[in-house]
Amino acid sequence: MNKDKIKISIVLGIISIFLVSLMGVQIKTIQKTDITALETMQEDELRNEILGLKEKNDEIQTKITENEDKIKEYNETLDNNQKATELLNNELKEYEEKIGLTDVTGSGVIITLTDTDEQSYSFSNLVDFVNELRYAGATAISINDYRVITTTEIVEISKKYILLNGDQRISSPYVIKAIGDKEKILEVFNLKDEGYVDLYKEAGYDIKIEGSDQITVNKYSKEINFEYIEKGDD
Repeated sequence: MNKDKIKISIVLGIISIFLVSLMGVQIKTIQKTDITALETMQEDELRNEILGLKEKNDEIQTKITENEDKIKEYNETLDNNQKATELLNNELKEYEEKIGLTDVTGSGVIITLTDTDEQSYSFSNLVDFVNELRYAGATAISINDYRVITTTEIVEISKKYILLNGDQRISSPYVIKAIGDKEKILEVFNLKDEGYVDLYKEAGYDIKIEGSDQITVNKYSKEINFEYIEKGDD
């Protein structure tokens, strides 16, 4: 895109110089006309000279109009390139956010799950919470500030520790941050007798959930492996 802009700028500069040159030719043509000689010319010769000057002037005006149209066309092309660049950048940013390559900030919820003497959270509980958040429309999720993406593995390695993404060890309290429609997520989790808050509290778990207008979910810190992702049909 930058090369295209440079080329267009060079072309615009050349055209501008050409237009100035044309205007200079027009002025010089008029200046070189010998007024004294015109007075001694016969009527026919005078008429022919005037017609010749008019034709030259018309040609120059036509060239000016043509080049003005070209300048307009190049400007529109430049604008379109800028719009295309902006569109591609926006699409790239959205794509990076979706797959977890960038930090994301927005409104959402923070869920804190704490082990007690009576109940401890397992890896399957965390998987359930992640799936429920996605069902509620969460677009970015992290557990203890580690980004959770579609390929994230949540594995239990002991009664005390859970492993994320192969080597990220976490333990209670588990702080789950989720960005999305705050009101919708709270409604889903606080649904009376059926939402996760009531269900887990009734089972003796320690769970807290709160909405926030300013949550940051960190980007995925590991390399994403696309080895087993196949390109779809066009």
